[in-house]
Amino acid sequence: MTYPYTRFLAAKRTVDDRALNSRVLADLRGLLPPGARRVVEIGAGLGTMVARLLEWEVLDSGEYVLLDVDRQLLRDSRGWLCGWAGERGVATELLPDGVRLGELRVRLVEAEVGDHLASGGGEPADLLIANAFLDLVDVPAVLPGLLRLVVPGGAYWFTVNFDGESIFQPDHPADDDVLTAYHRTMDQRVRFGRPAGESRTGRHLFHHLRSAGAPASSVGASDWVVHPGPDGAYPDDEAWFLEAILQTVEDALTGPAAPPGLAGWLAVRRGQLAGGELVYLAHQLDLAGRVPGRRSTPS
Repeated sequence: MTYPYTRFLAAKRTVDDRALNSRVLADLRGLLPPGARRVVEIGAGLGTMVARLLEWEVLDSGEYVLLDVDRQLLRDSRGWLCGWAGERGVATELLPDGVRLGELRVRLVEAEVGDHLASGGGEPADLLIANAFLDLVDVPAVLPGLLRLVVPGGAYWFTVNFDGESIFQPDHPADDDVLTAYHRTMDQRVRFGRPAGESRTGRHLFHHLRSAGAPASSVGASDWVVHPGPDGAYPDDEAWFLEAILQTVEDALTGPAAPPGLAGWLAVRRGQLAGGELVYLAHQLDLAGRVPGRRSTPS
């Protein structure tokens, strides 16, 4: 995995596995139609959610559209999914626009979400997924278009939405200054010429979804919790994940946004990571529900 963001998403998989709210997922199952389904995931990255939903038997057939603006991630996703399937004996078939995993066809679509919505969004889905993504976009502006990607009466599952709390342990005297400044950069972020997210997306989604006519029917916490074991070792590739989080903080605060004490804070945190002492928590929320309208039934 030579592309750093590919490795980050692969390392994040086990963190998300623990974080995703099991009750919200159970409620989501009740919102889905039987049989083959069409799923659209925006900001889908490496495709780890595809693998997860197959493993958890939420999906077994149909079509899964994996949409992301990052061309390299989409290239890597095909190989990552084939590797995952090969380890589990799942039949694979390379397709011109993606890969078939058993009875599930995965289509890889390169597009920025705003451009995708402006183009009409393609065939509507039974389920729309956004994982650790809505806190990177201007939700009030984007949400109505996202919901139009779903058939009337279809479902959405918006997971791992950041909600204003980043916690590192042990405590450090510069925590408040560094993390307040870091969260402020989320509120001021611009990508592709558009406002790009905020630091309290999770709690604000309640109102945004209700305003869009699609109030959440199931909500639960999906906090990231990463810590070393008793031997000081982090599971899987989660030490690399933590280094990527620290690098994200550093990159966000480079230049005028840097608070006093940032360099020392980073040095201490990286030393704690190397010594198997660093604990990281991020507060997030999962929400699931239906879009307006009634699903049509065969005559």
